[in-house]
Amino acid sequence: MKQGLEELSAGLAGWSSDTGARVAAADLLEIVEKLLESGAPSAEDRDTWLEYLDATRRPGFLLDLPDDGARTRWAETTFPLIEHLGFGFEDLLRQRAAEHPGRAFLRELEGGEVRDWSYETIRRRLRTIASVFWSTQEEPPRVAIISENTLDGACCDLACLTYDILDTPLNPHFNAEDLSWIFDTLEINTVVVETEEIRTRVESLRSATQTPFHIFILDPDAVVSGESESILGQAMAQVGPEEANRILADRPRKGVTDLATVMFTSGSTGRPKGVQYTVYTLISKRFARAAALPKVGTEEVLFCFLPLYHTFGRYLELTGMLFWGGTYVFAGNPSLETLLAGLKNVRPTGLISIPRRWQQIKDRCLEEMGSSGEKSVRSAAFRRVVGDRLRWGLSAAGALEPAAFHFYQRHGVELCSGFGMTEATGGITMTPPGAYEDNTVGVPLPGLKARLSDEGELQISGHYIARYLGDPPPSPSDDYWLPTGDIFRRRENGYFEIIDRIKDIYKNSKGQTVA
Repeated sequence: MKQGLEELSAGLAGWSSDTGARVAAADLLEIVEKLLESGAPSAEDRDTWLEYLDATRRPGFLLDLPDDGARTRWAETTFPLIEHLGFGFEDLLRQRAAEHPGRAFLRELEGGEVRDWSYETIRRRLRTIASVFWSTQEEPPRVAIISENTLDGACCDLACLTYDILDTPLNPHFNAEDLSWIFDTLEINTVVVETEEIRTRVESLRSATQTPFHIFILDPDAVVSGESESILGQAMAQVGPEEANRILADRPRKGVTDLATVMFTSGSTGRPKGVQYTVYTLISKRFARAAALPKVGTEEVLFCFLPLYHTFGRYLELTGMLFWGGTYVFAGNPSLETLLAGLKNVRPTGLISIPRRWQQIKDRCLEEMGSSGEKSVRSAAFRRVVGDRLRWGLSAAGALEPAAFHFYQRHGVELCSGFGMTEATGGITMTPPGAYEDNTVGVPLPGLKARLSDEGELQISGHYIARYLGDPPPSPSDDYWLPTGDIFRRRENGYFEIIDRIKDIYKNSKGQTVA
């Protein structure tokens, strides 16, 4: 074991810096597989294993591996490390802030002005927010966040995920009855609201809920009424760095397999359905997605309009940018015109979107191209619409015609087709980059197993398959199979094709589920 760790440490040296000779990625992977076969990673060697998780997540290492099978093997080595080392969001944030403290993590666009929030600034901000939450209640905070996409709302969510606070981001369009039920179910004692209007709605729930709660308002100009309300910014201003350090040092700690957060789907009928996640669920999914998108991760910029109270916006975009060390840019609203303007001005490297938006962007490109058949003219017109840096994308939550995928791929944007669910922490399948196949949603992501029932219903199992409220939290060792409710056909090459839906519903651009 000791000799293997010494070989690992020596091999990592070249991958952790841009200087010096590098051990082949496949050879380093083999060293790690042998080490893990000989026993669980020890806490004494935590720094070496953290270096492995950090250095090998990068495109340079992943692309040096010979094929997708090797990248899947790499992902499988990360899962026991996450579990046994307790690798969580605090580790991720510390790594990114140490590597590039001044790089923009979150970017706001307001009134034509650009405001960047660096990794180091956000790290300090999350610590302050978490310390405010921990100091407000005698009991451990249990936080509901009711907000559209805002920087402070995103920071509240990340603060909870990072510092052992159970939270749930909620759709602002949930009605009072559903909100009361959620508050009681999760014993919410802290509520973050974006506006005074939402504050007024939440205030009306006090007589209907069992647990008293404190309201933090994100709007700095809101009028506070009573001791059970605060402006979040004002509360943060009263906590200095030393006090924040003291509060957080004394907090009760959770393990990475303990319940961390709950998301509620806006089902077509009945109560919203609560889905439980652990930090292990969320972090393992990030490494699995990295293995499936090995070229992603070099100074990424995402222009983001998907709601942060749904999985693709919250996980693939927000925590994905934290994982990849990229920049998440708030779109402000989900309109087509906002998206088109952002593609020009923000110049994103990637875009996660619903099929309807991809089709609308394609239509705008064709309008710009006009009747010209000259390749250079059409290419220039395409780039005037999508920006000069867009190189990858994902279309999910509905069907997009094959012609649209081929259109983007011809013009240098590797658009992948995907299928996912809230219960799978987002993606389940995806067409591999460079290997799109018409009318399919690709192959299962690393870390996930898939099978078809006798009726053809897709069933899934794996490291990041979540559980419903009322069930035990997900465990890495569970042999749990989730029925997706969708009928599939598996082609001979392993690609999955959607045949029918048991529930014929879809999500619109506002994240609302429509029957």
